Amino acid sequence: MRLKAFILPIFLLVSFLSYSQTDSRTLPFVVSGTVVDAESGKPLQYVGVSFTGQKYATVSNSDGGFILKSDSEPESVDFTLLGYKNVRVLFPKDGSPVTVRMPRGTMTLEEAFIIADPYSVLERAIARINDNYPLQPELFDCFYRETVQKRQRYIFITEAVSRMFKSSYSRRTTIGDRVALDKSRVLVSPDLKDTLSIKVVGGPVQAVQLDIVKNNELLTKEELSHYELRMELPQTIGDRLQYAIRMIPRWSADYPLYKGVIYIDRETYAFTRFDLEYDMTDKDKVIKSILYRKPAGLKFTPTQVAIRYDYSLDNGVSRVSYVRTMIRFKCDWKKRLLKTDYTAISELVTTGLHTENVEIIPKKESFGERDILSEKADKNFDPEFWKDYNIIEPSESLDKAIGRIVRRSERN
Repeated sequence: MRLKAFILPIFLLVSFLSYSQTDSRTLPFVVSGTVVDAESGKPLQYVGVSFTGQKYATVSNSDGGFILKSDSEPESVDFTLLGYKNVRVLFPKDGSPVTVRMPRGTMTLEEAFIIADPYSVLERAIARINDNYPLQPELFDCFYRETVQKRQRYIFITEAVSRMFKSSYSRRTTIGDRVALDKSRVLVSPDLKDTLSIKVVGGPVQAVQLDIVKNNELLTKEELSHYELRMELPQTIGDRLQYAIRMIPRWSADYPLYKGVIYIDRETYAFTRFDLEYDMTDKDKVIKSILYRKPAGLKFTPTQVAIRYDYSLDNGVSRVSYVRTMIRFKCDWKKRLLKTDYTAISELVTTGLHTENVEIIPKKESFGERDILSEKADKNFDPEFWKDYNIIEPSESLDKAIGRIVRRSERN
């Protein structure tokens, strides 16, 4: 399966799609805090955080921090993470931050439990897609963020609130699924040494294009014939037991193959997570797949391309909840001796859901596959920018990076 053609504009010579500002929604009920491992106290990232019985959600950042808002007072807050037990805490009406301690999950298998054949499990999961995923159009509220690091230093940060339209999964195609931006901001390093105009795959439409369950590319018999499938030990996501199927390329193809793990709910046979990386054996194929443009004389060497696509279960229906792509690469000019390491990360979390009277996003508002994100975005990074929206809370290192870039811009 090859990544679809969509663009993460890396580094300063970039442009944001212009946005149409929607009316701000007031979300007065707020919970914030930190999620940690119950035994070690270590912060837990990528924890799914949601209000019980509501459609608002987010994920924790690299420091375990989170913030979640609602327009109506919730009763409790739910926390879910692979390998940990679900945790539910009461909504703190006084607004005080909470520390949530998540215990590691313990699997209880029946005596007759047998490690199943991975091919039959995957085949059954594919057959049950119409039973497990939405059969009516839906509209999601989303938060999207791109960051680029030069070595350990952030040089590019963009954020956007977006809407995502997804049609019925019975269609098994992403044609017609669209993303539109409502509000966005960008911050780039003013240092000319950080300027490097490169286009690689990525962008807000990743949640549409990378929906493996719906785009019906990786899950065809022809495509799966490229892989050896191995059943790993079962895992838990929240309190639900998961089949874990490891994919290993059998041979070479005309494009880079994946390696990684697919998680499938043992009870419903719904796909829960795809945690995959490109096989980097042939870097020329990877470059051809992800790189659209680079300056003449620049050597571009990818070292890792990783994709994570999560679905969450809500009242018997599985929906996209979190998408993350990461590209690590090295760049060097022909006349230089040292290569420079870069890391580009884009992530999208669905923060709200609309199922009533859903209409497709007009094409003139939708974000195109080759649209880029930055000239017309707001350059304002003040703390109140997202006050009426649900976001992924910035980590401490990202907050510090924003401060450094702002100060450097002011000096220039």
